[in-house]
Amino acid sequence: MRNIKTIYIATLLVMLVSASNMATAQNDSLAHYLKVAAENNPGLKADFLAYKASLERVPQAGALEDLQLEMGFYVQPMDIIDGRQVADFSLMQMFPWFGTKKAARSEAEHQSNVVFEQFRESRDNLFLEVYSQWYVLSSLQQKLRNIDEHKKYLKQLEELAVFKYSSSSADASGTNNMSSTLRIRLESVELDNSKETVLSEIRAEKAKFNSLLNRPSETVVHIPDTIIQNPFNLNVASAMDEVSANSPSLAVISAESNMFAAKAMSDKKMSMPMIGVGLQYSLISKRMPGAIPVSDMNGMDMIMPMVSLSIPIYRNKYKAQQRESKLMREASAERYNQTYNTIKAELIGINHQLDDAARTISLLEKQTELANTTYNLVIQEYATGKSDLADVIQVQRQLLDYKLRKSDAIALYNTMVASAQRLISFNDNTNSNK
Repeated sequence: MRNIKTIYIATLLVMLVSASNMATAQNDSLAHYLKVAAENNPGLKADFLAYKASLERVPQAGALEDLQLEMGFYVQPMDIIDGRQVADFSLMQMFPWFGTKKAARSEAEHQSNVVFEQFRESRDNLFLEVYSQWYVLSSLQQKLRNIDEHKKYLKQLEELAVFKYSSSSADASGTNNMSSTLRIRLESVELDNSKETVLSEIRAEKAKFNSLLNRPSETVVHIPDTIIQNPFNLNVASAMDEVSANSPSLAVISAESNMFAAKAMSDKKMSMPMIGVGLQYSLISKRMPGAIPVSDMNGMDMIMPMVSLSIPIYRNKYKAQQRESKLMREASAERYNQTYNTIKAELIGINHQLDDAARTISLLEKQTELANTTYNLVIQEYATGKSDLADVIQVQRQLLDYKLRKSDAIALYNTMVASAQRLISFNDNTNSNK
């Protein structure tokens, strides 16, 4: 049984994500934003408070029943041999069967473990959202940089066009120069529009990102200009070993199974008799001497120790409770196997998607390299008159398209890496600084 204080401390450590990494994290790093999300996200804070509330059920489960006090007063005192009975007071404390309260505390502790693992699961889901949103923003920032870079290409191309036609024959140079310049400016205007679209997307995505951190939507988010593919190697077999040890999804089910086992024991103990120990106090007033002689005990109050015993003869209720707990535990075992198989299938699917994304990134890198070479050649051919402006613009568009698609592919790859890490559970081995 896990000690409550240990669980509480462990929870605080989990909330700080990887404390050693966070201590050195810069304010503009992903690790910093993960820490802010863990501390500020309302949904995660609600789950943590629910866990703290569940801990308060443990002392409740271990407490004894309240004392029972009964008081009775005679409207007309009743004559007895040695006085007149005025009132009766009785105090009774019921005690459950040996080990009943311990079993109840064990059940409550396992219930708090369930809530704790649910909190961990919520934390991992939140981190995945932060990771995904971060990579979306990184991709958009990379696109913005690519667009600005290609605007410079167009500016250089415009200067080349002006120089080229200023050196050509006078009769056609004016018209050709005007036409080429306008076509290049049209491309530049289109890039300006693309840039505005990307900027608008960045503003919207930053608002989503800040909402995860529970910050105002306009709060500045520092995003790197370049998106980098995170190194990652997924071995499904070894990953499943980590899943068995760390996954909160499986841990929730295991904690539920332990809770039902503890509940079965508690139900069994509750089916045993309860013992009551108490006192009865009778208030006696003196009886006046008369025809019946009085003794030395005239007017003396009476104290009577009492013992009571509950007899649970109706067993069907208790037997049904124990059968219910057993069936629920069996259901938890089946749900554990189902969840385990589902996670394994998801990891296999993610591994396939990672391979596809990696191949796409590799292809786009090769295409970008070839497009760069082609662009340099076609520029030279354009300068010498061996190709026209349309060829240059076509290659330039192709080059930009490859770069934009590559940033999307890297963002997808990194998001799939985070998805795999969520299934395993984010831990100290997770590289949060990327």
